[in-house]
Amino acid sequence: MRWSALLAAALVLPGCAHSWPDRVAIHPQAGRPYSQAVRVGRVYFFAGKIGVTDSTRALAAGRTAAETRNVLESFRALLAEQGLGFRDVVQATVYLADMADYDEMNRVYAEYFPVDPPARETVGVSGIVSGARIEISFIAVRSGRR
Repeated sequence: MRWSALLAAALVLPGCAHSWPDRVAIHPQAGRPYSQAVRVGRVYFFAGKIGVTDSTRALAAGRTAAETRNVLESFRALLAEQGLGFRDVVQATVYLADMADYDEMNRVYAEYFPVDPPARETVGVSGIVSGARIEISFIAVRSGRR
């Protein structure tokens, strides 16, 4: 069975075929067609984040390593707000404006996932919004224990 079919099966409540139970937008962006995350049941889909500082909305100085750290610190806060942590992240997608930055990004990323890291793909792209060097998105699952 493909992972997409497994995910779809996990999101459907028994007896409610083809429904999205408890779909909740988290921090919808006023005037913009997206939310920072969407929770469906116990699964959280986090929108991509770039390496801006939360206070100034400016890109981090220091290229890819600093942007990666800003992205992951921003995610740390957003995950915590939902009662989650990096241990709950099951899948990550990393977009790099230049694949030559892979090792630099990976060194910082590894600090946040030292054990049992999530599944991840890294994709080279021709451009990221606001001239960023990196964008990361996550899928997280709240365990049944919490």
